[in-house]
Order: sequence, then C-alpha cells, then structure tokens
Amino acid sequence: MAVRRGVLFGRGSGQEVDDGYDREAHVLDSMGVPWVEVDLEEVLDGGSEALRHLPRSRGWSWLYRGWLLNPDDTTTLWEAVLERGDRLVVQPSEVAAAALLPEWAPALGGLTPASVWTEDDDEEEAWELACSVLGPPPWFVRDHLKSARQWWARAAYVPAGADREAFARVCAGLRAFMEDRFHGGFVVRRFVELAPLPFVAQGHPVFDEHRVIYWRGRPIAWAPYHDVDDVEPLERVPFPDLGRRVASPFFVADLGRLAGGGWTVIELNDGGSSRFPDQLDPWEVYARIFPD
Repeated sequence: MAVRRGVLFGRGSGQEVDDGYDREAHVLDSMGVPWVEVDLEEVLDGGSEALRHLPRSRGWSWLYRGWLLNPDDTTTLWEAVLERGDRLVVQPSEVAAAALLPEWAPALGGLTPASVWTEDDDEEEAWELACSVLGPPPWFVRDHLKSARQWWARAAYVPAGADREAFARVCAGLRAFMEDRFHGGFVVRRFVELAPLPFVAQGHPVFDEHRVIYWRGRPIAWAPYHDVDDVEPLERVPFPDLGRRVASPFFVADLGRLAGGGWTVIELNDGGSSRFPDQLDPWEVYARIFPD
C-alpha cells in the first residue's frame, strides 16, 4: 500500500496559516497533497484533542512546517503524532542535527566560520574560549539554536577592539532578546566580511545571503534571501554536496557571498521551521518532495 503523505502546519492558538504558509497551502492544494493545521500550543500542553484535525485513518507520514521548536518541544510533537499511529518525516534527532550549531558546525568544517560554544550561559567561559581559539574580535554571538541579529549591535555583533565589558553587554542583550527561549549556551563565531547590500533592515546590515533547501541529501531549490536579483539555476548552487554532511533529510542552509569572493555557510536550520524566500516558488520545493 502506498504511503499516505501530507504536510502538517503548526500554528499558535487562534491563528490561521500565516501569509508565508498560505502560499504553500495553495501549492499543496494544486498538487493534491493533503495538509492540516494543528494548534502547537495545545499539543505542547498535552491536549488530548490537539491533533483532532488529522485524518482518521492512521499510518500517515507528515512533513512539519511551522514554528521554530526547541528539541524538547520537537520530541513532544513527535510523540503526540506517533501516539496516533502516524509519524513525522523528520525525527527529533534529525531536527537537532540541522538546528543546533554544536551539532552541525563540526560536520561542516571549513565551509562555515570557526565557532566556540559553552553548554550554559557562562559568559566568562565564552569570552575565554573565544579569545583563546578565535583570536580577538570581531565576533558574532548567538545561542545554540538561533541568533538575535535583529538587535545587531545590542545582542549579536562584537566589533573589533571590544573588551570584556563590551562582550558582556552583547551577551546580556542576547539573553534579553531571547528571554525564556535562550537555548543551550553561548556560541561565539569568527565574523567574516560578507558582500553588503545597499540598504538596512530592522537596524542591522543586510548582506548578500541565499537560502538553499536540501531534501534527502540533495539541494532541491535556492533563492536570494532578499528581493534583490534573479534566482540562479539550481545547477549553480554552491556546496552541492553539503547535504551529505548533515544527518537530516530536510534542512536549509543560509549561504553568504564573501566580500572578497566565494561563499560561506552562515548557518543551518531545520527545514520544517524555515521560511522559503519570497522569490522561491514553493512549487519548486514540493514538486521534488512529493514527485508523484
């Protein structure tokens, strides 16, 4: 019997699929691929009726698309779906392999800027590690799961010449931005010069970044992260073998064009919780995930 496959969109209480996922839902409808919405807050709170909209027949395989979940919440969703007799396409360990920097950065080696990290919010340890391994700033600071680049100067970027007190202010800004969503510990990355774009968004510089979607070890689509130029053909994607290094069937890589030429991997993220760039037609992605 053919595997029953669909897409599970996660949302907050009282919310419908937002604009980005609404585009995807329309594409799935045109392809005849089933999709459902679930209330993630209810799932994570253990509500027995949280998955009531899933089809009655069991044995479905669901591709998750929705909120960024931490590893514990990913496991909760996985177990709730499994309890119904269904499964998620991407397992919790595979989500972590693409979402947590301490898991994916070692697999990428020199394709991504050098990084150090702590296992908790010990900023003194982070400072000492960064100084001894990375050398002096400039650095970029984040936690294990995500960054606060929206607060660039306050919570992400440590400029050249910064001292211990300046570093502490950035770490404090990161904690303030994340609030109770701070995950794991501090990550300090060597800052590399990316090709800038001629505008500023949300108070931080904008660089020439591109998002690549990987499915089962292969790049299946990519587009500029910002609406600045034409989408290049898939054959020209940098690092086409990157998918073989990451133990996840569905993830995205954010690539940055270096100011001096070439590319670097800025970060990886789980495919389920990563938006597709506006210039990327969701049909390109789903036609390869659901070819029949």
